[in-house]
Amino acid sequence: MLCLLNFGCNNQAKISENSEPSLSKKQLSSPVSQVSDEIFQTEIKASKPWKIAYILKTTPQEPYWKDVQEGAEKAAQNFNVDISIINSEKPQTTEFVEDQIILVANLIETEEIDGIIIGSSDSIRLVPAIEKAINSGIPVIAMDTPLNSDRILTFVGFDNFAAGKSMGEWVVKKLGGKGTVAILDGAPNHDNAIQRRLGFTAGLKTGDMKIIAIESANWEQSKAQEITTNLLKKFDNIDAIIAANDSMALGASQAVENSQYPPVIITGFDGLENGLQAIKQGKITATINQAPKQQARLAIQLMIRHLENGETFPNIILLPNTEVITSESFEEK
Repeated sequence: MLCLLNFGCNNQAKISENSEPSLSKKQLSSPVSQVSDEIFQTEIKASKPWKIAYILKTTPQEPYWKDVQEGAEKAAQNFNVDISIINSEKPQTTEFVEDQIILVANLIETEEIDGIIIGSSDSIRLVPAIEKAINSGIPVIAMDTPLNSDRILTFVGFDNFAAGKSMGEWVVKKLGGKGTVAILDGAPNHDNAIQRRLGFTAGLKTGDMKIIAIESANWEQSKAQEITTNLLKKFDNIDAIIAANDSMALGASQAVENSQYPPVIITGFDGLENGLQAIKQGKITATINQAPKQQARLAIQLMIRHLENGETFPNIILLPNTEVITSESFEEK
């Protein structure tokens, strides 16, 4: 089965920090404080090998989704279910949403499956296909990126706003309450990117911080390096660069190294192997632990509980921890 990837439609340069997510208020109205701890603590094994299609957003070679796949496969073994991992064999493309729509339709018509877990490529355009699956009796859980539908079982994700705010606050403390900051944003219309950016700016507001630029590098390391190179030429006093993922942080780090610019605090977001190694090597200063394996495990567990017992869940279930990882984190272990 074919699936591709869409991380956004363009490399929009300047983005207002007041931009709002495209999802409905209803979809985003359930704060994590309303979710019982039992959601995270309860785990059951399946009484039969339920067949669950787990649709990744990209190839398993991409670090985040590699961890998602590993987490899903381990959970399937632990909980005795049959997981079909569906991923991309092609690089990132802007046509991925159309392919995911076709993929979901094919699952409905040709596959005998009991449930779908999907890392959706578009929060809006996938809704008709997903709701058609639900109408056919297949429950759906969205993971990583929300779907603008109140008919899915739930959305399992990471609190990108809270984590972004934690990172912004950490940068404020690291700079002693005052400084000049640039933000490397993800895809302009991607909800995860929007929430992280809003979190960054909220955290930075706890200090006397000047945001000199917010530019989209579309999650890409090479684009982040290009943007950062231009920013370093334009500004002679950048104290920190906050990137919305580790790959963009690495691109920023390479640009700073190439330009022989004075030391700059560079932060990422994901907490995957490339980011952790970059911290150990002193290339970036901090990242966020996004816990993709735990997200995958939770999504599968919730699907099992629904299939076994008809259990229902809040609209949104976000992992509550927003750990900032620095070099000190490794020293503590």
